[in-house]
Amino acid sequence: MKVTALAAVAAAALATSAQAQQAGDWIVHLGPALVDPDESASLTAGGAPVPGGNVSVDAEWSVEGEVSYFLTPNFAISAAAGFPPEFTIKGAGSLAGVGTAGKMTGGPAGIFAQYHFNRAGRVSPYVGAGVAFLVVFSTEDAALTNVEADSAVGTSLQAGANIWLNDRWGAFVDVKKVFIETESTGSLGGAPVKADVTLDPLVTNFGVAWRF
Repeated sequence: MKVTALAAVAAAALATSAQAQQAGDWIVHLGPALVDPDESASLTAGGAPVPGGNVSVDAEWSVEGEVSYFLTPNFAISAAAGFPPEFTIKGAGSLAGVGTAGKMTGGPAGIFAQYHFNRAGRVSPYVGAGVAFLVVFSTEDAALTNVEADSAVGTSLQAGANIWLNDRWGAFVDVKKVFIETESTGSLGGAPVKADVTLDPLVTNFGVAWRF
């Protein structure tokens, strides 16, 4: 009887592990995300370069979700997006006296190819790479008027881990490095201003993981 019981437990464990590694599985992530730009800019005013001019963009919190679909037991594709935060854009360098130049509501989203390690284990790390999108929903004037910013396409790298509490539920931590640039325009005292802005944010995300 003991041998039979142990065999049944082992078979159930193997079945659970096999179930956790099937193609066609889904994993959903949801949780807070810190979007921290690594910004720099090249600026012109009235068509002339602004020596030493730069911009500063503070980090902002958002809520991000990601959905992964497994094409094989270890290889998945995913889509990630978040609630768009509002970023305050300030003058920096020789333009520090400008103060707040404007505001932009938007944020990164992405489509990734992922490889997941140790999917049958309690801790399952993964890595990914893909296409990133900067989606700009709105802008707001401040020191600059008629502020506009373009949506853009870039690339992104990803690393993270799922920590499973049971067959369905767990926690996750995820870090994405986005490489993306945008163009912004506006007016300062009647002079047209143009900025080619490199944002390259680091997006740190954690929260609840659900698989089915």
